[in-house]
Amino acid sequence: MKKLLMRRKARDNIYYHPDFHSALNIAIDYLEKNHGKSAVKEYLQQFASSYYNPLTESIKKQGLSALKKYLKDLYKKENGDIDIVYSKDAMTVLIKRCPAILHIKKKGGQPAKSFSETTKTVYETILKGTEYEFKMLNYDKKTGRALLTFRKKNDFMH
Repeated sequence: MKKLLMRRKARDNIYYHPDFHSALNIAIDYLEKNHGKSAVKEYLQQFASSYYNPLTESIKKQGLSALKKYLKDLYKKENGDIDIVYSKDAMTVLIKRCPAILHIKKKGGQPAKSFSETTKTVYETILKGTEYEFKMLNYDKKTGRALLTFRKKNDFMH
């Protein structure tokens, strides 16, 4: 009898990690309740500076176009919904449907009080050491709908 062998690699699978969002939400809730909001920010800074280092390096070399490509690919993979207004020196992103919040709620959970830091702190950290700054202009804690702005540092009015 002939034996059939199937070989698969991780890259052969569709990218999808919704339970990561639930686990991250639980971790953020735990950290905030037991160690305060500063612990949440510190954790997210450590994670983002390590995990997103390749993206940070791409932004240093290619500018905001690297971040635009990353965001478009990410939200497409996760079935999110965003609008991007892009120029070489500035980019505005409207997150209309947040896959993380949708998944957390679908599983019966509620977003942690500091869940917005997964956007705010992470993007601030990704841009650290680049010529760009990030501001979260609006964030709806119930839906994750958000308005984000990325600009060259000297373009923000302080």
